[in-house]
Amino acid sequence: MKDNKVLILDDVSVRYRKRDSRATADIFRRLMGKEKRNNEFWALKNVSFSLEKGDMLGVIGKNGAGKSTMMKAISGTLCPASGTIEKEGKLCALLELGAGFDQDMTVKENVYLRGALLGYSKEFINGKYDEIIDFADMREFEDSPFRTLSSGMKSRIAFSIASMVEPDMIILDEIFAVGDGDFRKKSQKTMQNIIANGDTTALMVSHSMQTVRDQCNKVLWLDRGRMVMFGDPKTVCDAYAEYLNTGKLPETESLKATEKNPINKMAKTKGKIFGEVMIYLLLLMFTLGGIFFWSQYDLFRAYFIAKDSTPEQIMQVVDDYRDEANELLEADISGWNTEVLDNCTEDIRNEKATIKEVAKEVVGDSFEPGSREYRRRPPLKPRRSLAAAELAVTKRYYSDRCEKMLADIKAEHDALPEDSRPNLLVYTYGDRQKFFNLEKKCDDAVQDVIEEVRSQLKKEHYPEEYADKIFNAYKSEKGYMIAYYMENLK
Repeated sequence: MKDNKVLILDDVSVRYRKRDSRATADIFRRLMGKEKRNNEFWALKNVSFSLEKGDMLGVIGKNGAGKSTMMKAISGTLCPASGTIEKEGKLCALLELGAGFDQDMTVKENVYLRGALLGYSKEFINGKYDEIIDFADMREFEDSPFRTLSSGMKSRIAFSIASMVEPDMIILDEIFAVGDGDFRKKSQKTMQNIIANGDTTALMVSHSMQTVRDQCNKVLWLDRGRMVMFGDPKTVCDAYAEYLNTGKLPETESLKATEKNPINKMAKTKGKIFGEVMIYLLLLMFTLGGIFFWSQYDLFRAYFIAKDSTPEQIMQVVDDYRDEANELLEADISGWNTEVLDNCTEDIRNEKATIKEVAKEVVGDSFEPGSREYRRRPPLKPRRSLAAAELAVTKRYYSDRCEKMLADIKAEHDALPEDSRPNLLVYTYGDRQKFFNLEKKCDDAVQDVIEEVRSQLKKEHYPEEYADKIFNAYKSEKGYMIAYYMENLK
Protein backbone atom coordinates (compact mmCIF):
# COMPACT_ATOMS: atom_id res chain seq x y z
CA MET A 1 0.00 0.00 0.00
CA LYS A 2 1.38 3.41 -0.97
CA ASP A 3 2.90 6.07 1.34
CA ASN A 4 3.12 3.75 4.36
CA LYS A 5 -0.70 3.62 4.56
CA VAL A 6 -2.17 0.62 6.37
CA LEU A 7 -5.85 1.61 6.12
CA ILE A 8 -7.64 3.59 3.41
CA LEU A 9 -11.38 4.26 3.28
CA ASP A 10 -12.48 5.79 -0.01
CA ASP A 11 -16.06 7.13 -0.25
CA VAL A 12 -17.42 4.29 1.90
CA SER A 13 -21.19 4.05 2.42
CA VAL A 14 -23.14 1.41 4.32
CA ARG A 15 -26.85 0.86 3.80
CA TYR A 16 -29.47 -0.88 5.92
CA ARG A 17 -33.06 -1.61 5.00
CA LYS A 18 -35.77 -0.57 7.43
CA ARG A 19 -38.03 -3.26 5.97
CA ASP A 20 -36.98 -6.32 4.06
CA SER A 21 -40.11 -7.92 2.72
CA ARG A 22 -39.80 -11.55 1.69
CA ALA A 23 -42.87 -11.51 -0.51
CA THR A 24 -42.07 -12.92 -3.95
CA ALA A 25 -43.30 -9.78 -5.72
CA ASP A 26 -41.13 -7.51 -3.53
CA ILE A 27 -38.04 -9.69 -4.05
CA PHE A 28 -38.59 -9.61 -7.83
CA ARG A 29 -39.00 -5.79 -7.76
CA ARG A 30 -35.75 -5.44 -5.83
CA LEU A 31 -33.91 -7.67 -8.31
CA MET A 32 -35.28 -5.66 -11.22
CA GLY A 33 -34.30 -2.39 -9.51
CA LYS A 34 -37.91 -1.15 -9.51
CA GLU A 35 -38.45 -0.94 -5.76
CA LYS A 36 -38.66 2.52 -4.27
CA ARG A 37 -35.69 3.35 -2.10
CA ASN A 38 -37.66 5.06 0.66
CA ASN A 39 -37.11 2.08 2.97
CA GLU A 40 -33.33 2.52 3.09
CA PHE A 41 -31.27 3.84 5.96
CA TRP A 42 -27.72 4.95 5.24
CA ALA A 43 -25.62 4.36 8.36
CA LEU A 44 -22.49 5.70 6.62
CA LYS A 45 -22.34 8.24 3.80
CA ASN A 46 -19.21 8.82 1.73
CA VAL A 47 -16.65 8.44 4.52
CA SER A 48 -13.03 8.85 3.39
CA PHE A 49 -9.80 8.88 5.45
CA SER A 50 -6.51 7.00 5.76
CA LEU A 51 -4.21 5.86 8.56
CA GLU A 52 -0.49 5.18 8.65
CA LYS A 53 1.32 2.52 10.60
CA GLY A 54 1.36 3.33 14.31
CA ASP A 55 -1.59 5.75 14.22
CA MET A 56 -4.15 5.72 17.04
CA LEU A 57 -7.53 6.93 15.75
CA GLY A 58 -10.31 7.98 18.10
CA VAL A 59 -13.82 7.86 16.65
CA ILE A 60 -16.37 10.14 18.34
CA GLY A 61 -20.00 11.07 17.81
CA LYS A 62 -23.40 10.67 19.37
CA ASN A 63 -25.24 7.35 19.53
CA GLY A 64 -26.41 6.38 16.04
CA ALA A 65 -23.65 8.36 14.35
CA GLY A 66 -22.34 5.25 12.54
CA LYS A 67 -19.22 4.59 14.63
CA SER A 68 -19.83 0.89 15.26
CA THR A 69 -21.05 0.40 11.69
CA MET A 70 -17.80 1.83 10.34
CA MET A 71 -15.75 -0.46 12.62
CA LYS A 72 -17.73 -3.48 11.41
CA ALA A 73 -17.14 -2.46 7.81
CA ILE A 74 -13.39 -2.13 8.42
CA SER A 75 -13.24 -5.49 10.22
CA GLY A 76 -15.10 -7.14 7.34
CA THR A 77 -18.30 -8.16 9.14
CA LEU A 78 -20.29 -5.67 7.02
CA CYS A 79 -19.99 -5.13 3.29
CA PRO A 80 -20.15 -1.49 2.11
CA ALA A 81 -22.84 -0.61 -0.42
CA SER A 82 -20.34 1.64 -2.20
CA GLY A 83 -16.75 2.73 -1.86
CA THR A 84 -13.67 0.69 -1.05
CA ILE A 85 -11.74 -0.28 2.09
CA GLU A 86 -8.07 -1.22 1.76
CA LYS A 87 -6.17 -2.61 4.72
CA GLU A 88 -3.08 -4.69 5.29
CA GLY A 89 -1.74 -6.78 8.12
CA LYS A 90 -3.35 -8.92 10.80
CA LEU A 91 -6.46 -7.31 12.30
CA CYS A 92 -8.01 -7.92 15.73
CA ALA A 93 -11.47 -6.40 16.28
CA LEU A 94 -13.14 -6.11 19.69
CA LEU A 95 -16.56 -5.03 18.50
CA GLU A 96 -19.04 -6.65 20.87
CA LEU A 97 -18.67 -8.37 24.20
CA GLY A 98 -18.38 -12.10 23.68
CA ALA A 99 -17.89 -11.81 19.91
CA GLY A 100 -15.46 -14.49 18.72
CA PHE A 101 -15.75 -16.53 21.93
CA ASP A 102 -17.51 -19.82 22.62
CA GLN A 103 -19.86 -19.34 25.56
CA ASP A 104 -19.64 -22.98 26.67
CA MET A 105 -15.85 -23.28 26.55
CA THR A 106 -13.63 -22.29 29.46
CA VAL A 107 -11.67 -19.05 29.59
CA LYS A 108 -8.43 -20.95 28.91
CA GLU A 109 -9.91 -22.75 25.90
CA ASN A 110 -11.24 -19.46 24.57
CA VAL A 111 -7.79 -17.85 24.75
CA TYR A 112 -6.48 -20.54 22.41
CA LEU A 113 -9.60 -20.35 20.22
CA ARG A 114 -9.33 -16.57 19.86
CA GLY A 115 -5.61 -16.86 19.12
CA ALA A 116 -6.29 -19.45 16.42
CA LEU A 117 -8.93 -17.18 14.85
CA LEU A 118 -6.32 -14.43 14.73
CA GLY A 119 -3.95 -16.79 12.91
CA TYR A 120 -1.51 -17.63 15.70
CA SER A 121 -0.14 -21.11 16.41
CA LYS A 122 -0.68 -23.03 19.63
CA GLU A 123 3.04 -22.69 20.43
CA PHE A 124 2.80 -18.89 20.16
CA ILE A 125 -0.23 -18.78 22.48
CA ASN A 126 1.56 -21.12 24.93
CA GLY A 127 4.28 -18.51 25.27
CA LYS A 128 1.76 -15.68 25.75
CA TYR A 129 -0.86 -17.47 27.87
CA ASP A 130 0.38 -16.60 31.36
CA GLU A 131 0.90 -12.98 30.33
CA ILE A 132 -2.66 -12.78 28.91
CA ILE A 133 -4.32 -14.35 31.98
CA ASP A 134 -2.33 -12.30 34.51
CA PHE A 135 -2.92 -9.03 32.65
CA ALA A 136 -6.69 -9.69 32.68
CA ASP A 137 -6.44 -10.81 36.35
CA MET A 138 -8.41 -13.96 35.44
CA ARG A 139 -6.19 -16.68 36.91
CA GLU A 140 -8.84 -18.00 39.29
CA PHE A 141 -11.46 -18.05 36.51
CA GLU A 142 -9.42 -19.73 33.75
CA ASP A 143 -11.36 -23.00 34.11
CA SER A 144 -14.79 -21.31 34.31
CA PRO A 145 -17.21 -21.34 31.36
CA PHE A 146 -17.07 -18.09 29.41
CA ARG A 147 -20.83 -17.54 29.81
CA THR A 148 -20.43 -17.21 33.61
CA LEU A 149 -18.21 -14.12 33.29
CA SER A 150 -19.46 -10.59 33.86
CA SER A 151 -19.33 -8.02 31.07
CA GLY A 152 -16.27 -6.43 32.68
CA MET A 153 -14.43 -9.76 32.83
CA LYS A 154 -15.25 -10.47 29.19
CA SER A 155 -13.87 -7.08 28.13
CA ARG A 156 -10.70 -7.65 30.16
CA ILE A 157 -9.90 -11.02 28.63
CA ALA A 158 -10.77 -9.75 25.12
CA PHE A 159 -8.51 -6.71 25.45
CA SER A 160 -5.75 -8.75 27.02
CA ILE A 161 -5.69 -11.21 24.11
CA ALA A 162 -5.78 -8.40 21.52
CA SER A 163 -2.96 -6.41 23.11
CA MET A 164 -0.68 -9.31 23.99
CA VAL A 165 -0.74 -11.07 20.61
CA GLU A 166 0.47 -7.85 18.94
CA PRO A 167 -1.76 -7.59 15.82
CA ASP A 168 -0.94 -5.15 13.03
CA MET A 169 -4.27 -3.40 13.55
CA ILE A 170 -6.59 -3.39 16.55
CA ILE A 171 -10.18 -2.11 16.71
CA LEU A 172 -11.68 -1.22 20.10
CA ASP A 173 -15.40 -0.41 20.12
CA GLU A 174 -16.02 1.22 23.53
CA ILE A 175 -14.04 -1.58 25.15
CA PHE A 176 -13.02 0.63 28.08
CA ALA A 177 -16.60 1.54 28.94
CA VAL A 178 -17.31 -1.69 30.84
CA GLY A 179 -14.04 -2.27 32.72
CA ASP A 180 -13.30 -1.07 36.26
CA GLY A 181 -11.10 1.92 37.01
CA ASP A 182 -7.91 -0.03 37.69
CA PHE A 183 -8.22 -2.04 34.50
CA ARG A 184 -8.94 1.10 32.45
CA LYS A 185 -5.74 2.69 33.71
CA LYS A 186 -3.76 -0.46 32.99
CA SER A 187 -5.27 -0.87 29.50
CA GLN A 188 -4.74 2.80 28.64
CA LYS A 189 -1.10 2.51 29.64
CA THR A 190 -0.82 -0.58 27.42
CA MET A 191 -2.33 1.35 24.51
CA GLN A 192 0.18 4.16 25.05
CA ASN A 193 2.99 1.61 24.88
CA ILE A 194 1.52 0.16 21.68
CA ILE A 195 1.40 3.64 20.12
CA ALA A 196 4.91 4.43 21.29
CA ASN A 197 6.17 1.19 19.77
CA GLY A 198 4.80 2.33 16.40
CA ASP A 199 4.13 -1.19 15.07
CA THR A 200 0.36 -1.41 15.69
CA THR A 201 -2.37 0.80 14.26
CA ALA A 202 -5.37 1.20 16.55
CA LEU A 203 -8.93 2.49 16.10
CA MET A 204 -10.93 3.25 19.22
CA VAL A 205 -14.59 4.24 19.66
CA SER A 206 -15.14 6.21 22.85
CA HIS A 207 -17.50 8.73 24.43
CA SER A 208 -14.76 9.88 26.80
CA MET A 209 -13.14 13.00 25.34
CA GLN A 210 -10.33 12.84 27.88
CA THR A 211 -9.44 9.29 26.86
CA VAL A 212 -9.45 10.29 23.20
CA ARG A 213 -7.25 13.35 23.88
CA ASP A 214 -4.78 11.29 25.92
CA GLN A 215 -4.60 8.16 23.78
CA CYS A 216 -5.09 9.23 20.15
CA ASN A 217 -3.04 11.14 17.60
CA LYS A 218 -5.95 11.39 15.11
CA VAL A 219 -9.70 11.81 15.64
CA LEU A 220 -12.68 11.18 13.35
CA TRP A 221 -16.03 12.84 14.15
CA LEU A 222 -19.17 11.21 12.69
CA ASP A 223 -22.74 12.53 12.76
CA ARG A 224 -25.68 10.55 11.32
CA GLY A 225 -23.34 8.64 9.06
CA ARG A 226 -21.57 11.73 7.74
CA MET A 227 -17.94 12.61 8.33
CA VAL A 228 -17.92 16.01 10.07
CA MET A 229 -14.21 16.36 10.78
CA PHE A 230 -10.94 14.40 10.67
CA GLY A 231 -7.74 15.71 12.19
CA ASP A 232 -5.68 16.18 15.35
CA PRO A 233 -7.30 15.50 18.77
CA LYS A 234 -7.29 19.10 20.03
CA THR A 235 -8.99 20.61 16.97
CA VAL A 236 -11.62 17.89 16.56
CA CYS A 237 -12.37 17.37 20.27
CA ASP A 238 -12.70 21.13 20.90
CA ALA A 239 -15.11 21.44 17.95
CA TYR A 240 -17.10 18.45 19.20
CA ALA A 241 -17.31 19.88 22.74
CA GLU A 242 -18.63 23.16 21.33
CA TYR A 243 -21.22 21.24 19.29
CA LEU A 244 -22.40 19.43 22.44
CA ASN A 245 -22.94 22.83 24.07
CA THR A 246 -24.56 24.65 21.14
CA GLY A 247 -26.11 21.81 19.15
CA LYS A 248 -24.85 23.38 15.92
CA LEU A 249 -22.63 21.46 13.54
CA PRO A 250 -19.62 23.29 12.08
CA GLU A 251 -19.65 23.90 8.32
CA THR A 252 -16.74 21.70 7.31
CA GLU A 253 -15.64 20.72 3.81
CA SER A 254 -16.21 17.00 4.44
CA LEU A 255 -19.76 17.67 5.65
CA LYS A 256 -20.52 19.88 2.63
CA ALA A 257 -19.20 17.19 0.28
CA THR A 258 -21.56 14.66 1.81
CA GLU A 259 -24.53 17.04 1.60
CA LYS A 260 -23.83 17.53 -2.10
CA ASN A 261 -23.89 13.78 -2.67
CA PRO A 262 -26.61 12.44 -0.34
CA ILE A 263 -27.69 9.61 -2.65
CA ASN A 264 -25.27 6.69 -2.72
CA LYS A 265 -25.09 4.43 -5.74
CA MET A 266 -23.94 0.87 -5.40
CA ALA A 267 -20.87 0.28 -7.44
CA LYS A 268 -21.59 -2.59 -9.81
CA THR A 269 -18.49 -4.72 -10.10
CA LYS A 270 -18.09 -7.45 -12.69
CA GLY A 271 -18.97 -9.96 -9.99
CA LYS A 272 -22.22 -8.17 -9.12
CA ILE A 273 -23.19 -7.84 -12.79
CA PHE A 274 -22.45 -11.53 -13.35
CA GLY A 275 -24.46 -12.39 -10.22
CA GLU A 276 -27.46 -10.36 -11.41
CA VAL A 277 -27.34 -12.00 -14.84
CA MET A 278 -27.21 -15.45 -13.24
CA ILE A 279 -30.15 -14.58 -10.97
CA TYR A 280 -32.20 -13.42 -13.97
CA LEU A 281 -31.34 -16.62 -15.86
CA LEU A 282 -32.23 -18.81 -12.88
CA LEU A 283 -35.50 -16.95 -12.40
CA LEU A 284 -36.29 -17.40 -16.09
CA MET A 285 -35.46 -21.11 -15.94
CA PHE A 286 -37.56 -21.67 -12.81
CA THR A 287 -40.43 -19.66 -14.28
CA LEU A 288 -40.42 -21.56 -17.57
CA GLY A 289 -39.99 -24.86 -15.75
CA GLY A 290 -42.84 -24.02 -13.39
CA ILE A 291 -45.12 -23.01 -16.27
CA PHE A 292 -44.30 -26.21 -18.15
CA PHE A 293 -44.80 -28.42 -15.08
CA TRP A 294 -48.06 -26.70 -14.18
CA SER A 295 -49.39 -26.99 -17.73
CA GLN A 296 -48.51 -30.70 -17.80
CA TYR A 297 -49.41 -31.42 -14.17
CA ASP A 298 -52.25 -33.85 -14.95
CA LEU A 299 -50.00 -35.80 -17.32
CA PHE A 300 -47.14 -36.04 -14.81
CA ARG A 301 -49.52 -37.13 -12.06
CA ALA A 302 -51.19 -39.68 -14.32
CA TYR A 303 -47.82 -41.05 -15.44
CA PHE A 304 -46.75 -41.83 -11.85
CA ILE A 305 -50.16 -43.36 -11.08
CA ALA A 306 -49.89 -45.60 -14.15
CA LYS A 307 -46.33 -46.51 -13.25
CA ASP A 308 -47.33 -48.00 -9.89
CA SER A 309 -50.81 -49.43 -10.66
CA THR A 310 -52.49 -52.01 -12.87
CA PRO A 311 -55.44 -51.06 -15.14
CA GLU A 312 -57.81 -52.96 -12.81
CA GLN A 313 -56.58 -51.02 -9.77
CA ILE A 314 -56.93 -47.73 -11.62
CA MET A 315 -60.49 -48.43 -12.74
CA GLN A 316 -61.43 -49.45 -9.19
CA VAL A 317 -60.41 -45.97 -8.01
CA VAL A 318 -62.33 -44.42 -10.94
CA ASP A 319 -65.46 -46.30 -9.86
CA ASP A 320 -64.97 -45.11 -6.28
CA TYR A 321 -64.88 -41.46 -7.36
CA ARG A 322 -67.99 -41.98 -9.54
CA ASP A 323 -69.81 -43.49 -6.55
CA GLU A 324 -68.69 -40.57 -4.41
CA ALA A 325 -70.22 -38.07 -6.86
CA ASN A 326 -73.47 -40.04 -7.04
CA GLU A 327 -73.68 -40.23 -3.25
CA LEU A 328 -73.20 -36.47 -3.00
CA LEU A 329 -76.04 -36.04 -5.49
CA GLU A 330 -78.12 -38.70 -3.66
CA ALA A 331 -78.69 -40.34 -7.06
CA ASP A 332 -80.20 -43.82 -7.24
CA ILE A 333 -78.64 -45.32 -10.38
CA SER A 334 -80.19 -48.77 -9.98
CA GLY A 335 -83.08 -47.86 -12.30
CA TRP A 336 -80.98 -46.23 -15.00
CA ASN A 337 -81.15 -47.42 -18.59
CA THR A 338 -77.47 -48.38 -19.04
CA GLU A 339 -78.01 -49.46 -22.64
CA VAL A 340 -78.86 -45.85 -23.59
CA LEU A 341 -75.78 -44.66 -21.65
CA ASP A 342 -73.48 -47.13 -23.42
CA ASN A 343 -74.69 -46.16 -26.91
CA CYS A 344 -75.17 -42.42 -26.60
CA THR A 345 -71.96 -41.21 -28.26
CA GLU A 346 -72.96 -41.46 -31.90
CA ASP A 347 -76.36 -39.80 -31.36
CA ILE A 348 -74.73 -36.84 -29.55
CA ARG A 349 -71.92 -36.57 -32.08
CA ASN A 350 -74.37 -36.63 -35.01
CA GLU A 351 -76.55 -34.09 -33.19
CA LYS A 352 -79.51 -36.46 -33.06
CA ALA A 353 -79.76 -35.78 -29.33
CA THR A 354 -78.28 -33.47 -26.71
CA ILE A 355 -76.52 -34.59 -23.54
CA LYS A 356 -79.49 -33.45 -21.45
CA GLU A 357 -81.95 -35.37 -23.64
CA VAL A 358 -79.87 -38.54 -23.38
CA ALA A 359 -79.63 -38.05 -19.61
CA LYS A 360 -83.44 -37.97 -19.36
CA GLU A 361 -83.62 -41.22 -21.32
CA VAL A 362 -81.03 -42.78 -18.98
CA VAL A 363 -83.02 -41.77 -15.91
CA GLY A 364 -86.29 -42.91 -17.49
CA ASP A 365 -89.76 -41.78 -16.42
CA SER A 366 -89.37 -42.55 -12.71
CA PHE A 367 -88.51 -38.95 -11.89
CA GLU A 368 -90.75 -37.21 -14.38
CA PRO A 369 -93.10 -34.60 -12.86
CA GLY A 370 -96.43 -36.24 -12.06
CA SER A 371 -95.01 -39.70 -11.44
CA ARG A 372 -95.62 -41.41 -8.10
CA GLU A 373 -91.91 -41.51 -7.18
CA TYR A 374 -91.45 -37.84 -8.08
CA ARG A 375 -94.32 -36.87 -5.75
CA ARG A 376 -92.88 -38.95 -2.89
CA ARG A 377 -89.47 -37.24 -3.09
CA PRO A 378 -88.31 -33.67 -2.37
CA PRO A 379 -88.29 -31.52 -5.53
CA LEU A 380 -84.51 -31.25 -5.44
CA LYS A 381 -83.75 -34.94 -5.49
CA PRO A 382 -85.04 -35.68 -9.04
CA ARG A 383 -83.03 -32.75 -10.32
CA ARG A 384 -79.92 -34.12 -8.62
CA SER A 385 -80.51 -37.55 -10.16
CA LEU A 386 -80.87 -35.93 -13.57
CA ALA A 387 -77.65 -34.00 -12.93
CA ALA A 388 -75.88 -37.25 -12.05
CA ALA A 389 -77.09 -38.73 -15.32
CA GLU A 390 -75.90 -35.64 -17.24
CA LEU A 391 -72.46 -36.03 -15.67
CA ALA A 392 -72.38 -39.73 -16.55
CA VAL A 393 -73.44 -39.07 -20.16
CA THR A 394 -70.92 -36.21 -20.53
CA LYS A 395 -68.05 -38.32 -19.24
CA ARG A 396 -69.05 -41.31 -21.37
CA TYR A 397 -69.32 -39.16 -24.51
CA TYR A 398 -65.91 -37.54 -24.12
CA SER A 399 -64.31 -40.78 -22.93
CA ASP A 400 -65.53 -42.56 -26.09
CA ARG A 401 -64.18 -39.73 -28.25
CA CYS A 402 -60.82 -39.95 -26.46
CA GLU A 403 -60.64 -43.70 -27.04
CA LYS A 404 -61.46 -43.15 -30.72
CA MET A 405 -58.61 -40.63 -31.03
CA LEU A 406 -56.24 -43.03 -29.30
CA ALA A 407 -57.23 -45.82 -31.65
CA ASP A 408 -56.58 -43.59 -34.68
CA ILE A 409 -53.18 -42.57 -33.35
CA LYS A 410 -52.26 -46.18 -32.61
CA ALA A 411 -53.20 -47.13 -36.17
CA GLU A 412 -50.97 -44.33 -37.53
CA HIS A 413 -48.17 -45.49 -35.22
CA ASP A 414 -48.44 -49.12 -36.27
CA ALA A 415 -48.30 -48.08 -39.95
CA LEU A 416 -44.83 -46.56 -39.46
CA PRO A 417 -41.73 -48.60 -40.42
CA GLU A 418 -40.77 -50.75 -37.48
CA ASP A 419 -37.13 -49.63 -37.45
CA SER A 420 -38.13 -45.94 -37.12
CA ARG A 421 -41.22 -46.42 -34.96
CA PRO A 422 -41.00 -44.46 -31.65
CA ASN A 423 -42.50 -45.46 -28.34
CA LEU A 424 -46.33 -45.32 -28.61
CA LEU A 425 -46.64 -43.17 -25.48
CA VAL A 426 -44.09 -40.69 -26.82
CA TYR A 427 -45.78 -40.70 -30.22
CA THR A 428 -49.16 -39.98 -28.65
CA TYR A 429 -47.67 -37.10 -26.61
CA GLY A 430 -46.87 -35.40 -29.90
CA ASP A 431 -50.64 -35.02 -30.49
CA ARG A 432 -51.31 -33.89 -26.92
CA GLN A 433 -52.97 -30.64 -28.00
CA LYS A 434 -55.91 -32.59 -29.47
CA PHE A 435 -56.45 -34.26 -26.10
CA PHE A 436 -56.05 -30.95 -24.23
CA ASN A 437 -58.79 -29.43 -26.41
CA LEU A 438 -61.07 -32.41 -25.81
CA GLU A 439 -60.35 -32.26 -22.08
CA LYS A 440 -61.27 -28.55 -21.95
CA LYS A 441 -64.60 -29.20 -23.67
CA CYS A 442 -65.35 -31.97 -21.18
CA ASP A 443 -64.38 -29.73 -18.24
CA ASP A 444 -66.64 -26.94 -19.51
CA ALA A 445 -69.59 -29.31 -19.98
CA VAL A 446 -69.13 -30.78 -16.49
CA GLN A 447 -68.77 -27.29 -15.00
CA ASP A 448 -72.10 -26.25 -16.58
CA VAL A 449 -73.84 -29.17 -14.88
CA ILE A 450 -72.12 -28.38 -11.56
CA GLU A 451 -73.27 -24.77 -11.73
CA GLU A 452 -76.85 -25.90 -12.30
CA VAL A 453 -76.54 -28.11 -9.22
CA ARG A 454 -75.10 -25.21 -7.26
CA SER A 455 -78.00 -22.99 -8.27
CA GLN A 456 -80.54 -25.61 -7.15
CA LEU A 457 -78.69 -26.14 -3.87
CA LYS A 458 -78.82 -22.43 -3.20
CA LYS A 459 -82.55 -22.25 -3.89
CA GLU A 460 -83.27 -25.15 -1.56
CA HIS A 461 -80.89 -23.76 1.14
CA TYR A 462 -78.50 -26.69 0.87
CA PRO A 463 -74.74 -26.13 1.47
CA GLU A 464 -73.12 -25.06 -1.81
CA GLU A 465 -69.92 -26.87 -0.87
CA TYR A 466 -71.52 -30.07 -2.20
CA ALA A 467 -71.09 -28.70 -5.71
CA ASP A 468 -67.36 -28.15 -5.12
CA LYS A 469 -66.98 -31.66 -3.72
CA ILE A 470 -68.67 -33.11 -6.80
CA PHE A 471 -66.31 -31.21 -9.12
CA ASN A 472 -63.28 -32.32 -7.08
CA ALA A 473 -64.44 -35.93 -7.39
CA TYR A 474 -64.70 -35.44 -11.16
CA LYS A 475 -61.16 -34.02 -11.36
CA SER A 476 -59.77 -36.94 -9.37
CA GLU A 477 -61.67 -39.40 -11.56
CA LYS A 478 -60.27 -37.65 -14.66
CA GLY A 479 -56.71 -37.97 -13.39
CA TYR A 480 -57.09 -41.71 -12.95
CA MET A 481 -58.75 -42.07 -16.37
CA ILE A 482 -55.71 -40.38 -17.96
CA ALA A 483 -53.52 -42.84 -16.05
CA TYR A 484 -55.66 -45.69 -17.39
CA TYR A 485 -55.13 -44.55 -20.98
CA MET A 486 -51.39 -44.18 -20.36
CA GLU A 487 -51.20 -47.71 -18.98
CA ASN A 488 -52.86 -49.01 -22.16
CA LEU A 489 -50.39 -47.07 -24.32
CA LYS A 490 -47.28 -48.55 -22.72
